[in-house]
Amino acid sequence: MPAISTPILPGAGGLPKFVLSAPDGAKAEIYLQGAHVTSWIPAGGVEQLFLSRTARFAPGDPIRGGVPVCWPQFSGEGPLPPHGFARNVPWEVVGVSADDGGTVTATLRLTDSPATRAIWPHAFAAQIVVTVGGPRLRIAFSVTNRGDVDFTFSGALHTYLRLEDVFQTTVEGFAGIPYKNTFTEQREAPQSERLLGFGPEGAGRVCYGAQSAIVREGPRTVTLTNENLPDIVLWNPGVERAARIPDLEAEGYRRMLCIEAGVVGTPVRLLPGERWKGGQIVNVTG
Repeated sequence: MPAISTPILPGAGGLPKFVLSAPDGAKAEIYLQGAHVTSWIPAGGVEQLFLSRTARFAPGDPIRGGVPVCWPQFSGEGPLPPHGFARNVPWEVVGVSADDGGTVTATLRLTDSPATRAIWPHAFAAQIVVTVGGPRLRIAFSVTNRGDVDFTFSGALHTYLRLEDVFQTTVEGFAGIPYKNTFTEQREAPQSERLLGFGPEGAGRVCYGAQSAIVREGPRTVTLTNENLPDIVLWNPGVERAARIPDLEAEGYRRMLCIEAGVVGTPVRLLPGERWKGGQIVNVTG
């Protein structure tokens, strides 16, 4: 694929970013901190990702919205800081390229450093590959164990979908799927209903073994499909929990829904020299 010269620009808070633009008008904005996709507009469409109006853009702070890369730990599922460190540190742009099919791809890389080893004492190379074009956003994620001991990790591509009103939104794809309620930390019996709706209490689920999900709001349909990521996480904080999130504006919870491919239930174990690959595809119609 031919390489494309893409300038690195100062973004919010002075953090470096760049814009990935396809010939058909599809585009994505990516911050180097966290290899964080903060905006995605499909060809002929409108913004699909939620970004909090009060999001913090500062070195070392997670950005509220877009697609944070949660790694090497999902949430508090282990001894590391919640959601690990990958979303809080700068990544390196390896390159940007175009293909004959009209898509453009950016590759970003993170390797271990004294700062990461102080948190998680392992040698690794992680890579995020973002591809846009047409109605799709694809994010591929890979991890290589560069050390001499094995390690385990969990994680997720924490996608914040932008909505008009979560109360008018339904999700399909979880009927018969076992899940954990992340608000109570209890395993729940699988739901029998085909559609899941939302109210002011919010929702938090890790759906084990879910391979895809369909989000519908009015004429718009968003489909998320896993690529070698065995679980799907669903999250909306609801009114009470949202009020305790300092970087989420008032009523912001009604304009967002997190739906994210992840590896949560059974962490990945990588032997020295092994490479793991996963990812997700988000497709929008209407």
